[in-house]
Amino acid sequence: MFLKIFIVCLIIIFTFSCLVFVIFLKAIEDYYGDVKVLTSQLRSSIFISAVIITAISLLIALIFSRILSKPIKEINTAIRNLSIGNFKSKVFLRNRDEFKELADSFNYMTEQMEVSFEELSRQKEELNSIVSSIQEGILVLDSKGKILLSNESFRKFFQVFLVDGKYYWEVIRGHYLGELIEKVTNKKGSESSELVLHDRTFLCNVVFLNSRKELVITFYDITEIRKLEKIKRDFVANLSHELRTPLTSIKGYAETLEDEIDEDEKLYYLDIIKRNTERLINIVQDLLLLSELEEKGSTLQLEEVNLKNLIEDVLRIFEQKLIDKKLDLKLSVLPSLGGTRYVDNNLPLIKADVFKLEQMFINIIDNAIKYTEKGFISISLKKKDDKVIIEIQDTGIGITESHLSRIFERFYVVDKSHSKKLGGTGLGLSIVKHIVLLHDGKIDVESTYGFGTKFIITLPINLT
Repeated sequence: MFLKIFIVCLIIIFTFSCLVFVIFLKAIEDYYGDVKVLTSQLRSSIFISAVIITAISLLIALIFSRILSKPIKEINTAIRNLSIGNFKSKVFLRNRDEFKELADSFNYMTEQMEVSFEELSRQKEELNSIVSSIQEGILVLDSKGKILLSNESFRKFFQVFLVDGKYYWEVIRGHYLGELIEKVTNKKGSESSELVLHDRTFLCNVVFLNSRKELVITFYDITEIRKLEKIKRDFVANLSHELRTPLTSIKGYAETLEDEIDEDEKLYYLDIIKRNTERLINIVQDLLLLSELEEKGSTLQLEEVNLKNLIEDVLRIFEQKLIDKKLDLKLSVLPSLGGTRYVDNNLPLIKADVFKLEQMFINIIDNAIKYTEKGFISISLKKKDDKVIIEIQDTGIGITESHLSRIFERFYVVDKSHSKKLGGTGLGLSIVKHIVLLHDGKIDVESTYGFGTKFIITLPINLT
């Protein structure tokens, strides 16, 4: 295009110069005869012609400059808009020349860039969503140990929120992680190790990225797995102990019976064998019941249950024990009307499995009586919103705070010597908890050592 313009300008200037020169010669021929005069007039005419030609050339150049600068300015403005991320910027030119082709190419380029950036943005959002949804903690470090990226799970694990840009040792306490990172960095490979960080157990996997000289650390929280493994180990140990004791007694006394002894001693040994056999039977029965409750397909036989009447029926089982230990029993439906031992304050019927609830109350009340030597046992019922709250409190020996979190574990007993003397299996509270959970309820315990224990059970009124 520039070549075309240059040629047109030359043609115009040349034509105009020729025209002026022809006119000039004609004028000389018509009016001038004298050479001196001719020279003077020629000089003036050439100067005037040069001025006119220069002015016309400047005017033509100005016009062409404006014609040329307008599309350039439009393209320059569009490029500036594109540089700040405005992919909608377009250039539309009417003339069909090189500028038009350049504008069309620019418009096509912006369209392709917009598509590419939208695809990149979508992929980035998907990647961020995937990283954020991963349950494991993810941490990316540069070669100096500075945090480049972290996901939501990592920040929750370590209770931190602003971590990007910090060094990992400012966020995570524990020199074992530093040793693992140093080992992987030197080896330029990958390594896994189980570490305890911030009172939680993690399986840490560290990978070195050769292309970027960065480290990717994955934190798998296995705290609950380790707790379950410990519970299983304790369960096996406790079960072995619970079964070994009565079996040893049965074996020993059975061997004694093989010897010739008098009738009174035989009855004494048979009584011990019978009691230990009953204890074994109770353990097996409780284990079977617990296994049934833990089954995923365990079902409830729902019916309308009057809790007050059910508890009164259960208390009849323990009347003699209460009399023998001289313990007072208080049963009330709150808010209490006062004065009467049994107060019925229109507590609603609840949907529940009556036989399982009966088992639950038997276990809790039996424990309360066993571990209470003096004082009273109180049972209160009250309605709150769409739930019923049952509180069973005793004035027994209580439970220390260190044992409270484990009392619902199978075979876990606070005082083994006391429990053995009372003949407990160590499964009662575990059964209670599973029955409550089957009814979509919850159970809490409050206790002060030496001052008694309170169990708080919350059950829905309308279980579906």
